[in-house]
Amino acid sequence: MDYYMADTPGRLRIESSALKGDPSKEKRFRDLVMAIPGVQSVDLRPEIGSVTIHYDPHATDHEALIGEVDRSGYFDHLKAKTLDQCLEEDLEKVGEVLVGALKDGLL
Repeated sequence: MDYYMADTPGRLRIESSALKGDPSKEKRFRDLVMAIPGVQSVDLRPEIGSVTIHYDPHATDHEALIGEVDRSGYFDHLKAKTLDQCLEEDLEKVGEVLVGALKDGLL
């Protein structure tokens, strides 16, 4: 998965392969996001390309944050999977394994 996104009011978590494995991008990305009004903190883990942005939901919203991060070139929300999509894909795989096991008489 190249992109992942999960949002609850006040917290946006993204994963981006563009941020993975390059600690030099950490400062540029952090400075960019911290300049957005309402952003309170940015926790970035470049070893896995994960970012958690804490923000004041009364000052900004996830759409504004995602738009800024998209424009930075570090993220593409149109290619991002949500938690629901990941769970659905995983459940489909589990179902396929169970059907295969039933067909093979293993269950």
